[in-house]
Amino acid sequence: MKHSGKRNFTRILALFLCSALIFGGLFIAVSAEDEIESRQPSKSEQTLYNIGDKLVVGLLRCISAFIPMKFPAKYETGPDFYPGMDEFIDEPADGAKWSLGYARASVIPEGMFDPDTKLYLGSNDVYVGGSPKGEDPLRPVIDRKIPTRLIDDTCVRVTAIDDGSGRGTVIFASLDTYAITSYDIRIIRARLKEFAEENNIVSINIGMLHQHSAIDTFGYNGPLLNSLFLNPVINLFGGKPFTGKNPEFMEYLFEVVTDTVEEAVLGMEPGELYYGSASTEGWMYDRRAPYITDSEMHRLRFVPDGAGSRETWLLNIGVHNVGLDGDSQRISGDAPYYTEERVNGEYGANFQMILSGQLGVHKSYHYIDDGTQRDQIETLTAYGYALADYIADIDNEESVDPYLNIKSGEYSVPVDNPLHLLLLRTGTTQFTTVKHGFFGPDLDIITETGYMELGDSLAIGFGPGEIDPIIYLGGASTAAESYTGEDFIFTPMKDMVRNGRKFLMFGLMNDRSLYYVMPNDFQHFIKFGNEELNAMSVEATPNLLDAFKGLTDSVK
Repeated sequence: MKHSGKRNFTRILALFLCSALIFGGLFIAVSAEDEIESRQPSKSEQTLYNIGDKLVVGLLRCISAFIPMKFPAKYETGPDFYPGMDEFIDEPADGAKWSLGYARASVIPEGMFDPDTKLYLGSNDVYVGGSPKGEDPLRPVIDRKIPTRLIDDTCVRVTAIDDGSGRGTVIFASLDTYAITSYDIRIIRARLKEFAEENNIVSINIGMLHQHSAIDTFGYNGPLLNSLFLNPVINLFGGKPFTGKNPEFMEYLFEVVTDTVEEAVLGMEPGELYYGSASTEGWMYDRRAPYITDSEMHRLRFVPDGAGSRETWLLNIGVHNVGLDGDSQRISGDAPYYTEERVNGEYGANFQMILSGQLGVHKSYHYIDDGTQRDQIETLTAYGYALADYIADIDNEESVDPYLNIKSGEYSVPVDNPLHLLLLRTGTTQFTTVKHGFFGPDLDIITETGYMELGDSLAIGFGPGEIDPIIYLGGASTAAESYTGEDFIFTPMKDMVRNGRKFLMFGLMNDRSLYYVMPNDFQHFIKFGNEELNAMSVEATPNLLDAFKGLTDSVK
C-alpha cells in the first residue's frame, strides 16, 4: 500500500498530460480557415476568462515541469548565425553591377511516390505538415497523418545576389514547407560554412511558403501518444524523441538545400535589377480584426546581360497557402507551384516567392467568378496562372541602384504559452532554446530578425514567423476596439528604416517562431484563439519590434 499514492499520482499526471496534449493537438495548429475576430469581452466574461486562463495555464505548466528535457542555460552565437555586413554604404561602389544566380530543386526523394499513379510508397513514419485536425476529433492522437498521393511537387528555390561592392553575397532560399525552425536552418548554414567562406557569402536566409500540404519539417503531426508517454523517458536517457520530422527526410532536405544554394552561387551572372508593384485588391483578405493587409504585392525582376539567359522574378506577397485545406494528406506545392509553372512556360523566367505578413491573411481562391465549377486543384491552377499573368503586367518598374546593405540580429522570446512549453519539453518541436529557472515559463527561444536595403529606395525587414501586417504597417486597434481594452503604442517597422525608403516584409524568414500578435488584442488562453494558441508569447511582438529597432538604429 505504501506505493499506491505514487501510482495514483503517476496515473493522474499521465491523465492530465494526455488530456493536455490531446487538447493541444486538437487546437494548436487549427487551420487558418476558421474565422476569429478579436473583440472586447464583457466584465463577467473577462472575469470568467481570467479564472479559466489561470487554471488551464497553471495546470499545463505544472505538467510541463515534470517532463525531463535538457536545454542549455546560456546561448552563445556560433558560426551558424550570419550577422551580415559590417559597413553600410549609401551609393554604388565604383563600377558596381548586380550579379544574381538562381537554382531550384525538388525536395521529394526519388521513390517516395509511384511515378505513374503518384500514390505514396514510403514508410509510415513520414507525415504531412499543417493542421492535425480532421473529421474525427481524435485523429491527431490515434491516426497518423501519412501522405496519400503526390499532386504536383514541392521544391526549394534559391537566389544568390551580390551588388559588386566586394562586401559579400547574400542568399535567399524559399522552401515549400509548412514550417522549419531556426534549429534546422542553422544545421543547413553550418553545412555551408566552408563554401560560404570560399565564396564570400555574408548572409544566408531561408524562408518558407507555409504550405499545409507538404512533408512535415516542424514536428506537429507525429505520433502524439508516443510523444506523450515515451518522449519523457527517451529524453531522460538522451535518445531521439518522437516527432513529426522524419530523420531521413530531414537529411535529404538538408542535402538538397545545400546543393541548391551552391548551384545558385556558382551560376551567378551580371545584369540589371528592377522593382515594381501591383495592388493586392481581390487577391487576398484578412480574417482577423482590425483587417490590415499590405495593399501591394512586390516584384523584383532581374534581367541578365547574357542574351540567352533567363530573367528571374521574385514575388513578395502575404497569403496563406492552404488551397488543399489545412488537414490534407495530399502533397502539393499549392498555388505557388502553378504560378511558377506559368511564369516558366509563358514568360520564360525563373520564379521565386517570399511571403510577407500573413497572420490572418488568406487567398481569395474563388475570386475567379466566371461561372466555371472547379475542384481544389483546378482552383489552385486557375489562381496560380492568373497571379502569374497579373504580375507579368506590372508596368511601373524602376531600376534599383546596385548596392545592397544587410544586417541581422538575434533576440529572445520567452515561451509563456503552456502548450508550446509541452511541445518543447517533449521534443515534439525543436527550436534554438535556452532554459532559466526550474518551474513555470522557464524557456526562451533564440530567434533573429534582419534589415536589408536595396538601392536608395527599398528597405526590407525580416520576420521570423507569421507576422501581423499591423506590426510593419501600423493600424493597431485602439483601447476601445481591442480585446484587452488597452492601447499598444508603437512605431511600425516601416517608420524605423533609413531615409524614408519604401518598406517590404520578408516573413517566415529564418525561423517559424510561430505567430506575432498585437499585445492589446491578445486573447486569453481559455478563449482558444487560433493565433494565440500559435503564439509563443504575448511578448513576441514587442521583442521583435525592439530587436528590429536596434538594428535600424545601429546603421543610422
